[in-house]
Amino acid sequence: MSPSVHKRANPWIAVNFSTLWPGVGQCYGNAWGKGVVMAVLTLGLLGYSTWSIFGASGNTLTGLLLFGVVGILYITNVFDAYNTLKPLPKPSMSIYQPKRNRWYAVFLSQILPGFGHLYLQHAIVGGVLLATSTLASLLANEHPALLPIPPFLWAIACYHIYRITPSRDRTHRGIIAAIIVSLLVIRLILGYIPTLVNGTFMQFIVPSASMAPALQVDDRMFVRHRSNYRPQVGDVIVFHAPEAAIDTLGVNPNTIFVKRVVGVPNQQIAVSNGQLLVNNVPRSDPYPTEPMTYTWGPITVPPDSYVVLGDNRNESADSHIWGVLPKTDIIGKAYKIYWPPDRIQPLTE
Repeated sequence: MSPSVHKRANPWIAVNFSTLWPGVGQCYGNAWGKGVVMAVLTLGLLGYSTWSIFGASGNTLTGLLLFGVVGILYITNVFDAYNTLKPLPKPSMSIYQPKRNRWYAVFLSQILPGFGHLYLQHAIVGGVLLATSTLASLLANEHPALLPIPPFLWAIACYHIYRITPSRDRTHRGIIAAIIVSLLVIRLILGYIPTLVNGTFMQFIVPSASMAPALQVDDRMFVRHRSNYRPQVGDVIVFHAPEAAIDTLGVNPNTIFVKRVVGVPNQQIAVSNGQLLVNNVPRSDPYPTEPMTYTWGPITVPPDSYVVLGDNRNESADSHIWGVLPKTDIIGKAYKIYWPPDRIQPLTE
């Protein structure tokens, strides 16, 4: 790196950029090769780890380990951004003993609103920001409509600490603007990710052996929510207890079932001589491990309804006891066992 870069570039500006996204601070310090590699590597690891956790064929444990790798890369990147512009030849210049400057204060405010103000001994403002941001974050977790508030508090804290910190250098207004805008965008995205995930996926713990051997007690599954989902034969679905099941079995109305779809609208379904019959034709049924010992049907599945059976057919409280399942009670399709590690597998055919 040329000496001119060291003279005009502030290492704590690099740290602020790399706090937003790994590699950006290195690019600010003209270490473009290293910065681009860090930025792309972080994006790739995040993408692959997310797919590993939520993808039907991904390994959840691998995804969690990769998130740990991303965390280590992120922390390493912050220290490296500082050293890219200001190597540490002796302990007195250590990253742990920074000079009191506005960019270090901005960095602390990125970590948590109020930290920068406390660092500069603005105790009242720092305490107010710290308490307000903490309370806003807690409320936003309970009320999604408040999710935009915490990112704006972060941005306000960073900009305020920049404005109140004395400095002769007035050439960095574009930099603080870039940091504030990026901070807002990134924290808004991060804030809405849990809401997006919760609106798309549901976690479900298998409560009984009614779906053995495909599902074991305490298997943890991901269930995909889709408003336009139309179950297909063979799908493992999760649903609220229908009224017929509540009346017949006396279960709690909040009970959630998991069963496999064996009949769709307009099909005639019956169980006879240990076989599942669809439109009077025996269906190859690979899921149960033993023949059914009961006789049921035939019934014609009405529109927007389904017949569901447990894979452990003789030990399952399902459609052969309480009737067809209305589509309105369906939560979604279970598509993956994500835990425990030795049980991770897709449930899609």
